[in-house]
Amino acid sequence: MSNQTILTKKELLKTWALNFSSEAAYNYERLQALGQANAMVPVVRKLYPNDKNKQCEELKKYLTFFNTEPSFCGLGITGITVAMEEARAKDGDVSPESIASIRSGLMGPVAGIGDTLQAIIYSILAAVACNMAVEGNILGPILFEIFYKVIMIVISLNMFFIGYRKGKSFILDILKKGMMDKLTDMFGLIGLMVVGGMAASRVAVYTPLKIEVGKITISFQELLNTLIPCLIPLLLTLGVLHMVNKKIKPNTMILIIFVVGIVGFYTNILNVIK
Repeated sequence: MSNQTILTKKELLKTWALNFSSEAAYNYERLQALGQANAMVPVVRKLYPNDKNKQCEELKKYLTFFNTEPSFCGLGITGITVAMEEARAKDGDVSPESIASIRSGLMGPVAGIGDTLQAIIYSILAAVACNMAVEGNILGPILFEIFYKVIMIVISLNMFFIGYRKGKSFILDILKKGMMDKLTDMFGLIGLMVVGGMAASRVAVYTPLKIEVGKITISFQELLNTLIPCLIPLLLTLGVLHMVNKKIKPNTMILIIFVVGIVGFYTNILNVIK
């Protein structure tokens, strides 16, 4: 197989950018197929110039069912596909069936990786942005959009070119060596730290109870703070988490929180930090 490339960076970047149309042309029969065909247009035009019939024939291959995570790791499949199409156009060593097989074989595992990564990144950034918005900072949603898009571009661009240059072996190595599990654990730990910080700062509940010992009045809240700061917000958050794990309906959970809050306020056990 020749190492000489036909495609330039121009076609590769166009294909990467057009891949984001995967869900813009979404349908429930073939899901992302039309968007995938659209993304391959620059590649097919470059590989088979001045042959409209051949271009149409090649693009029709991509009008079959396809569904994966389209914005982060899914670009790796597109990169692999482009490399295989280029090799096929040069030497004919790659068959259309092998390309279809690789795509269909990778779309499930890559979707699992990409969806997990996307959800974790989204949750972390959204938590920080919501925290800023609650404080009245208009930059919260703006920075969320900017950082989310920048991270998406960086990851997807790298996945695309890694897929193009290294092929399916890279993605298979990720799956076999457990690299994705480590990455998921890392982002998950960051996410837990963010959520924990929000629980401590946003669940603004304290106890106004005071204990009188002779002439000395001891604030129960101050006593708790010396032992475990933010203990009451932590217990309330864990209580809600327990209800979620018990699969209690959201409306029932809200009702329970209302009852606890009202009873706690009127019995002078709980109050809100203003």
